[in-house]
Amino acid sequence: MTVIILIVAFLILLCAGVPIAWSIAGGSLAALALGDFPMPPTWLAQQTIRGADTASLIAIPLFLFAGELMNRGGLTHRIMRVAEHLFGHFRGGLGLVNVATAFIYGGLTGSATADTSTVAKVMIPIMEKMGYPRDFAAAVTAASGTLGIVVPPSVILLLYGVLTNTSIGGLFVAGIVPGCLLALVFMFTAWVIGVRENFPRLEGSIDFPQFWRDLWRALPAMCMPVFVLGAIVTGFVTATEAAGLSVVYALLAGGLFYRELSWRDIIPAIVESVAITGSVMIIMAVAVPFGWLLTVTQVPHMAAAWITSLHCGPLMTVLLVILLLKVVGFWLDLGPAMIILAPILVPIAKQAGLAPYQIGLIFTMTLGWGLFTPPVGSNIFVVCNVAKIDIGPVSRRLIPFWIATAFAIALLVLFPALTEWLPALLGY
Repeated sequence: MTVIILIVAFLILLCAGVPIAWSIAGGSLAALALGDFPMPPTWLAQQTIRGADTASLIAIPLFLFAGELMNRGGLTHRIMRVAEHLFGHFRGGLGLVNVATAFIYGGLTGSATADTSTVAKVMIPIMEKMGYPRDFAAAVTAASGTLGIVVPPSVILLLYGVLTNTSIGGLFVAGIVPGCLLALVFMFTAWVIGVRENFPRLEGSIDFPQFWRDLWRALPAMCMPVFVLGAIVTGFVTATEAAGLSVVYALLAGGLFYRELSWRDIIPAIVESVAITGSVMIIMAVAVPFGWLLTVTQVPHMAAAWITSLHCGPLMTVLLVILLLKVVGFWLDLGPAMIILAPILVPIAKQAGLAPYQIGLIFTMTLGWGLFTPPVGSNIFVVCNVAKIDIGPVSRRLIPFWIATAFAIALLVLFPALTEWLPALLGY
């Protein structure tokens, strides 16, 4: 009865348009008041405070702040110039430049929405000016924006580590190969579309002197993910401390090297980072009593027992888990979906034989798929707003990128070494 009240109250509030955080909190409150576990309201308040009282979560505002500083320091154009030298001479090369820019930029902010918005404002007008269809420019930007949640440092991988007690440093390292894999399949998809539809390309050969100058200018920005990961892997700092160092790095790179970050940019960057952090942290806080009620009523155990009773084998079990993640990803944003589903599905995935880091990356990539899938894909709304285009044409253009994502996820399922080899090599 408690589970029924919890889920029904949550869904009613969600369908009524109540924000996700308050829907979770309202479901927990209704379950406590009407269910089989009568607890005083003070317990809910205590558990909510405990949900936000985790040292690892300090890394979230710090990584977001560092990303804001780097964005305001003018690095996006510099990264794009380097990518243009490397990929612009292919047929449909600006699509590849779009993906490459999002790949490198994703390693700086770790936020899919922030990456998509920033890259969209730069790339969509340029691609349209060069003769690319506006719907294609918007679609490739929406898809490549998800690289920010896979390429370290990733706020979503950090959340997963906190929720499942998995090494955050190990998850960051495990995200390197899948991030490269996803970027490559997106590039290949964009190239195939470019060749098929005869999209334009840059004429002439690479201007190597200009390439080396642009590479030198972009190097401090491109080295930030390496700096953060290197500090964690060598054991010099924890993931939280590395987030603090990334802020210092961003201040030095934007203020001293590029000289485009001024004191006037600091306050807006803080305000933006705090706003995003607040929305994440409040969901994390109210998710603790929600998750406790799911656990104490043995929902994860019952779900695992039900799937096991189907006798469908490990591979089919994994496919069911991915299907459920995908269906939920249609409707819920990444953070809330991770918070609600991780306690239920991670034990099932482990029982099916998946490795710890493999599960984390499959979770992240599958839920990220929902970011550019209607009806609630936030990346789609971002690019449609920037490009001033309806969601229909963009959604049709996204179909090849959905297939590419499914292919990348299938490779992660079939080849655990893609996520487990590098962490094992580095001692995680």
